Amino acid sequence: MMLKEVVGIISMMIGVVIPGDAMPECRCTPAHPCWAEVPWRVLNTSVKGRLQLSADELAPCLASSGGDPASAACALTLNSTDNEFWVSGQPNGYLHTGLFNSWNISTDRSVYTVVAESEEDISATVRFAHTHNLRLVVKGTGHDWYGRSTAAGSLLLWTHPRKAITWHDDGYVAAGCPESTATPAVTVQTGVQFADLYPVAIARNKIVMGGTCDSVGVGGCFSAGCYGPFTKLFGNAAVNILEARVVLANGTIVTASKCSHPDLFWSVRGGGGGVAGVFTEFTVRSHRSPSYMSAASFTGTAKTERDYIRLLAQTLKMLAVVQANASRVCNDGSLAWSWAGEELGGGTAGIHCTLYEGDPSEMRAVLQPLADWAKGQNGSTIEGNVAASISWNASDYDPTSGRLPWMEKHPDREISTALLASMSKYFPVHYIATDPGASVVAAALVNISDLLPQGQQGTNAFMIAKGQSGVPSSVASELLETAQNPVLLDAAGTQLIMYNIPSLPQMPPSSALLKTLWPRLQQYAIRDPKDPLWHVCEAGANGIESSAVECMNVWYTRIPALQERLAQVRDVLWEVFPNIDAGGRPFSGSYWCETDYNDRDFQLSHWGEAVYQRLLSVKARYDPNGLFICHHCVGSELWSKESNLNCRAPTSSHHRETEFRS
Repeated sequence: MMLKEVVGIISMMIGVVIPGDAMPECRCTPAHPCWAEVPWRVLNTSVKGRLQLSADELAPCLASSGGDPASAACALTLNSTDNEFWVSGQPNGYLHTGLFNSWNISTDRSVYTVVAESEEDISATVRFAHTHNLRLVVKGTGHDWYGRSTAAGSLLLWTHPRKAITWHDDGYVAAGCPESTATPAVTVQTGVQFADLYPVAIARNKIVMGGTCDSVGVGGCFSAGCYGPFTKLFGNAAVNILEARVVLANGTIVTASKCSHPDLFWSVRGGGGGVAGVFTEFTVRSHRSPSYMSAASFTGTAKTERDYIRLLAQTLKMLAVVQANASRVCNDGSLAWSWAGEELGGGTAGIHCTLYEGDPSEMRAVLQPLADWAKGQNGSTIEGNVAASISWNASDYDPTSGRLPWMEKHPDREISTALLASMSKYFPVHYIATDPGASVVAAALVNISDLLPQGQQGTNAFMIAKGQSGVPSSVASELLETAQNPVLLDAAGTQLIMYNIPSLPQMPPSSALLKTLWPRLQQYAIRDPKDPLWHVCEAGANGIESSAVECMNVWYTRIPALQERLAQVRDVLWEVFPNIDAGGRPFSGSYWCETDYNDRDFQLSHWGEAVYQRLLSVKARYDPNGLFICHHCVGSELWSKESNLNCRAPTSSHHRETEFRS
């Protein structure tokens, strides 16, 4: 059965799943008369006074909130917007403030917020939203590229205060499972951030599979996959989930595991947010922390385009070799590629690997044939070499520093910034392992280099950990038991291209705002002092209001052209890495947390057809009214984009949304 048929059937099922329940076409929002009848005091009582009006993080600067952009309070607030933990610690703070010309936090904002401190708070909020047909959004830390945790006219459930961590070093048995399945584990509430978790883990000689950015929270990351330096060895976070506490759409709290609510548990491990409930806590495996880590790299250069494409193609083929030896060569790392053009000296290509307690000599031996090939290219401009060493020793770890090789400060480019565009694709190992495939991909990457916006600083990164090819067979088997895209097992990693610009759209252009944004605009957007706009912006940041307004207004006029170039990059990525190949077989995909807002085939990109069919069935069982809906979440095609997902889409549009391109 094709996915478009399944969506149509599910949409009909949803209309009859709960007899007697009204199925309004639209959510109750402030634009509807029903809003005046919502008993907010009842909710506030049930959550012990933790309901509040949703206050903008920039309220001290906004006249509409009684603020003053010239005040000291506003200056202090603006100075805090580049602090990841300050932003994530605000009930209505978002590290990603929007996608230009698609959404932003100034217009897509909730009306009320529940600051949840207990499971009972979460349950009461969900039940209230269900009873009164409200638009409900769930937010942890605000690391949200796509506006999934905010919506105009919504009730926001903020889980960030829930930060308890409980260790089970002697073994944990998931709900309903036999005692023989006991394994070391840790239970984390969904407000926990990796900066909370990793330092206390290493103090116990433990690591936990999760992301690398310190302020990211487990709530949104674990259920979507979540990758870090050891996921090629132990599996990603979703694979390591043993149990989850989930609040269902009717407010019921259940414990899901392989042995209790197994279908719900399956969806938790990879389905992402918005499938069947709100997560309150996860119990996940813990592993012994490494006593040391090793690193190895190949770095190559070429000065002509012809030579560079040859070098990059060989590097891609070596990447495939590395994947076949991932557990003993490369748990994490990157494919580095950069082509500046012949007139600027050519380009570089390389593979950088890190390994849990690895043997540097063995790592070097795997990469050495690529350096030997480079050395043998007589008469060319190609050069290359290999290096390997011990990169970290646990004995050198300083707990007071908080620095760990598997945790990093969240990139500045992703704090209080809006996207111009983002896109990602998995590189299939079976394709880049061949001469034709590697050559096609190498040429495409050079083409992408030429298309990327000039003068802007963005992210162009290939992350080996965000593919699961080469994992141990036990991990591969378990991944296939989760709601993740099976193509991950053939993915060498994920290519991410993303451009962000400092943006606080809640405030109109002003000198006070520009003073805050200007240092970072110089770094990411208006980088050349020869740019005519540079001196206008500098004057605006120094207090000349008319210059500040001109700076920001002119900058905004440049955005469509930049987005058009990035749209061309997207076209190249999709052409080379389609979700389905010419023979109708699954080929590529993308990571749900770091993908393309405008992906027309998101169901195939994130999950693949068979997994998505099953996720729709789980949603129909546990969330028949679609209370948990967000952008490109499971079942979102059943809701109208034009209504900001607040009204049901016509049945015919369900079919249109799911007629995927190959």
